[in-house]
Amino acid sequence: MESRFGLVLGFLSHFLGKRGAKIVVCLVLMSLGLTNAEIKERFGMSWTSLRKYRKALGGNDVSHLFELEAERQKSELDHYEQEILTDFEANPPKTLRECRERIIALTGITRSLHRIRVFLLKRGLNPGRSDSGQPRQIP
Repeated sequence: MESRFGLVLGFLSHFLGKRGAKIVVCLVLMSLGLTNAEIKERFGMSWTSLRKYRKALGGNDVSHLFELEAERQKSELDHYEQEILTDFEANPPKTLRECRERIIALTGITRSLHRIRVFLLKRGLNPGRSDSGQPRQIP
């Protein structure tokens, strides 16, 4: 059975995606009477997923299992991206603290240094220190 599992999972993955294929396989195995422990041992599914699938199977409503997760919440800074990047190109900041202060001045939005760093990294800017220990300018 395990040798055919890879073939079936590959076939289902092609049509349903990796997540959908695992859900279908688990639901079929549960319908055939395998316990959660057997499915976990043989196929490495998590306990949380197995409980969720079994509950959905018991309630005869598995459609919600195939719905995609909600989109990630957008940052408020995304609305001001062009203004921030234009300002940083005209006068590159030297530190994250300077970035934060200028973003607050431009937008009125306060964020932690970590969130500012993540915002800049997602836009291809690399704030921080250079190899020589000097502050790196953010282009």
